[in-house]
Amino acid sequence: MSTKKIQTAGQIKEMMMMYYLTAKNAAFNNQTIGWITSGGPVELLLTFDIIPIYPENHGAMVGASKMGGGLAEVAEGMGYSPDLCAYFRIDVGQAATGGGPIAGLPKPNFLICANNICKTVTKWYEIQAARYDVPLFMVDMPFIEGEITDHEVKYVAQQLRELVPRLEEITGRAFDEQKFIQVLERSRDGIRLWMECLDYCGAVPAPLSSFDTFFLMGPIVTLRGDQRTVDLYKSLLVEMRERVEQGISAVENEKHRLLFDNIPMWYATKYMFNKLAERNAAVVTATYTASWSMERDMTQGDAFEAMAYNYLAPYINRGFETRLSMLEGLIRKFKCDGFVMHSARSCKAYSLGQYDLRDALTERLSVPGVVIEGDIADERMWSEGQIGTRLEAFLEALNGGR
Repeated sequence: MSTKKIQTAGQIKEMMMMYYLTAKNAAFNNQTIGWITSGGPVELLLTFDIIPIYPENHGAMVGASKMGGGLAEVAEGMGYSPDLCAYFRIDVGQAATGGGPIAGLPKPNFLICANNICKTVTKWYEIQAARYDVPLFMVDMPFIEGEITDHEVKYVAQQLRELVPRLEEITGRAFDEQKFIQVLERSRDGIRLWMECLDYCGAVPAPLSSFDTFFLMGPIVTLRGDQRTVDLYKSLLVEMRERVEQGISAVENEKHRLLFDNIPMWYATKYMFNKLAERNAAVVTATYTASWSMERDMTQGDAFEAMAYNYLAPYINRGFETRLSMLEGLIRKFKCDGFVMHSARSCKAYSLGQYDLRDALTERLSVPGVVIEGDIADERMWSEGQIGTRLEAFLEALNGGR
């Protein structure tokens, strides 16, 4: 989507294709598949050489392929409400039909559900564990209203420790602590590199749009502890430096810098990029891409407690005041003069409070914002005309009414 093609994007696409191909052939290669939520402790799975599969990521892929509505309709035909998460409905639909761009997900040997990203996943994973008749392991992560407490960290850390003997039983392997630390080191390095890449969007003009980073984030979500992820983000970081040095911009003649809040409309990212770029507006930061950060080094001290803290910390698991502070920090850091909030019909956990956040941010920073309504992966819930009109009005206001 940027003015010049991002070379590393092709390598990331190839890595993700190989990742899914390997997973689809796992049963033939005697490999274990574990379905896990996007806020789950993937580092433990990689320590046991388990292939992690993320139904939410698959839902995003389906949405980007504009196949979400069809699979969601399958779930609705089974009695599930269209008000439920599109990722959930897509997952039910693909499990029933083998539909989607990769002809469905491979059957899991077990599921791990961490509810720090939303609470829908609790029932979602119960339903799928029953469908496939496999074990389900819950990791209960409390919602954080203020500061993360030591009690909350220890509560989650103990649950992470209790996963170890479960994974030993499933894989028939003993826990290798040295390998675990190596995975954590790679996870730490990958996260740091990813955040450095995002930081380069603080340059004026920005070398990348967040609509680029939404697709470049695949490895940091799925394979945080994999050396390939580290290597790819090293390459991306070099490319970011070169783009900044050469003055390559995501949007020609960048005039406005925007923040984007929530998961994108995967089926309409190109439309959104072009609509904003027409008015020389670049989305330079997003709460979603910044969610895979690291506040504590997992290789120092108690690894399980550091993991617990980091998995409690994401934006979507925080209360109103913390979200407001995070948004303010991103707007200041990336020199934004406006923001776009996607009120996603599917994602109640992310969308709740956005209108109040918009008003509070505008009052505090004198920066205008707009809330647009759509869905993350169900293209039936999208009105291009309505969204276009709302964005036009917002962009005119940014341009002083011109």
